[in-house]
Amino acid sequence: MPDDDSLTLPLPFDELSGDVDLQPPQTPWKNTRLTLREPSEEGLWLNHFLGATGSEFDASSSLNSPKQNLEPHCEMPLARTLQDHSSMLVEYYFKEVCGMMSCYDGQLNPYRTMISNVWSGSPSLYYITQSMAAACLSEVSPNFSSIGLQLQNQAALCLSGEIRGHQIETSSLLALVMLGMSRCWHNPGDIGQSEFDTLARIVLSSKACESNTRMADEEKRFFFHNSLVYWQVLLSFISDREPDVRGIRHNRPQPAPSDELESHEPQMPHPQTGVGVEVQMLAMNVGNLVRKERKRIHSRRFASRNDIDQAHKAILEAEQLQSRLSASQLPRKNTIVDSGDDLTPVDHLIKIAEAYRCTGLLQLYRNFPDLLLPYASLNDPTHEFITFSPIPDNSPNPEAGLPENAWLIYLALHILDLVQDIPVSSTSRSIQPFLLVSICSELALDRTGCSVASAQKLPLASLASSPRLKTPVTELDILRARRSIISRLSSFENMLAAKPIQQMLLLVKETWACMDKNQRDTYWMDVMMDKGYETLMG
Repeated sequence: MPDDDSLTLPLPFDELSGDVDLQPPQTPWKNTRLTLREPSEEGLWLNHFLGATGSEFDASSSLNSPKQNLEPHCEMPLARTLQDHSSMLVEYYFKEVCGMMSCYDGQLNPYRTMISNVWSGSPSLYYITQSMAAACLSEVSPNFSSIGLQLQNQAALCLSGEIRGHQIETSSLLALVMLGMSRCWHNPGDIGQSEFDTLARIVLSSKACESNTRMADEEKRFFFHNSLVYWQVLLSFISDREPDVRGIRHNRPQPAPSDELESHEPQMPHPQTGVGVEVQMLAMNVGNLVRKERKRIHSRRFASRNDIDQAHKAILEAEQLQSRLSASQLPRKNTIVDSGDDLTPVDHLIKIAEAYRCTGLLQLYRNFPDLLLPYASLNDPTHEFITFSPIPDNSPNPEAGLPENAWLIYLALHILDLVQDIPVSSTSRSIQPFLLVSICSELALDRTGCSVASAQKLPLASLASSPRLKTPVTELDILRARRSIISRLSSFENMLAAKPIQQMLLLVKETWACMDKNQRDTYWMDVMMDKGYETLMG
């Protein structure tokens, strides 16, 4: 256990807000009714989410089901030695950790505002906030590793009782998201699948389309549905369990139609999906499709009609996703509510959303290269719109100079440019790591020397206007891009939960090692599956 001296070392605390109660609750294992404060902003979904209409989430099949006040199964507090650190861990959560759960921070970050209001009355939140803080502090004080796991187990025990019945506290659903998404902070291979499944069951089984549903309930469903979408984007690339994505798509509650871009209703950024929930839903489908295809190809022993049929269906699905991603429109800056985070202006969130769209297309084009052929023919029927360095006859990778590889390297560098335009200090860093990992296998040194001579009809307007297209890609450009990825991920290792970032760094470096050994068709997802490097990349 940490001794007293280990806790007197200076920690990066800021001045704590005066409205946060840092005293551990007298009976943290007792269930209490929660009274939530109204934020001062008007007309935002957060008003409904934090509103005084009640803190319960109706997960029943009928909105008129009787309420059940079930006691959570956490009847005993933790050992005294753990309670001694409670105030310090909660303080660290509010100073450093709550911003890791959101792409913006401040009073509109529910992982700060909501938690500060209710943590001392919610057993699961009481423990999970401390568990997350301990996981981060374990990098500088390893003894906190065991403390964090004990606190995590206690949070899970409390939640097992809190989420029973038809009426579930909103605080318990927040704790469920925090528990599932932070499991990899302790063990990078733990992706929180069971918590995701539980949240999906609760949110998707609620009657979101009932005409008599309260607005507050709709807004809560909208909030947790978006959390599900982001979580599933991350899971889709690392998990073989195929979720009911149709349920996530068709049962999507919306406070206002997001496709009505002319609407003057302001859009409040979501802590995880930011301003690009529609794009992320498409990226989720891309991840499911691509991982399924990679697994199918790896397990195939002989050609069969069934295998051909599966490949044909996958190509058709890829075509649909490519079309929808290319046509998707992001909200305009003047339609997005400013989160109040000076470090994260709206521009950052729009760039991240565009980067996710480009990343979805990049994964499709890498795995289904025929998708690029219509654009190549449309731009230049002579197929001379791309020039390459001479490829030696004895080259170990004769496909390095194929046209699709030229497209992909420019698209990968464009994604990196979008991310690099955002300072590392931006709170949006919490949703950036996946973007950096997903482009790493396009940065091959043997693809240098290609240039696109005509880009008027590229499938992405943001790429068509990129200055990258004006000059050929050189080996130095590739090496600089690699260094930028390592530099940014290494910075995130000190700013986000370290263990998942460390796993991502291993994956990126291993991918490049395979590529530099002249292994053809190295793809980051294949390396991840072969090495067991799966972790939540956000």
